[in-house]
Amino acid sequence: MNLGVLSNVRNCDYMARTSERSARTAEQSGFFAKVMEETKKTCPYSHMAKNGVIDYKGVQFVCDYRTNSICLGDVSDPKKVLNISLPSGGNLKVNVENLKDLNKAAGMFSPADLNAIMRAVSEYNHCTKKLNELEEEKIETAEAVTGEEE
Repeated sequence: MNLGVLSNVRNCDYMARTSERSARTAEQSGFFAKVMEETKKTCPYSHMAKNGVIDYKGVQFVCDYRTNSICLGDVSDPKKVLNISLPSGGNLKVNVENLKDLNKAAGMFSPADLNAIMRAVSEYNHCTKKLNELEEEKIETAEAVTGEEE
């Protein structure tokens, strides 16, 4: 085989490998760009937020970009928080002690979101009422048992 032909074959092989690497790199760059785009900071009603806080009629919601949520009140104790999935996307986390504030900000939400919020609050109120009734029955039963023993 001629030395010139061998050199051309090697150059073609090198060019093919370089081209494949470039294609893979471009594909990976596109993949990472897509991943980064998907991890952009988002939360419901973020168009109303300034520095991660939505202030609507004196009620302040804090954007939680990590969970795609807006939060009202102290949401650090999960036992005191309603986590409401919003039809428009994302979640609303509300401390049950801040439900009156949520009422003030009802005009901020879309009709579908407001419907979901009202259903969740109604369900919470119903469950709370039933739990209180059970607690009262326990107390009455305990009093009846101790009254019989005397």
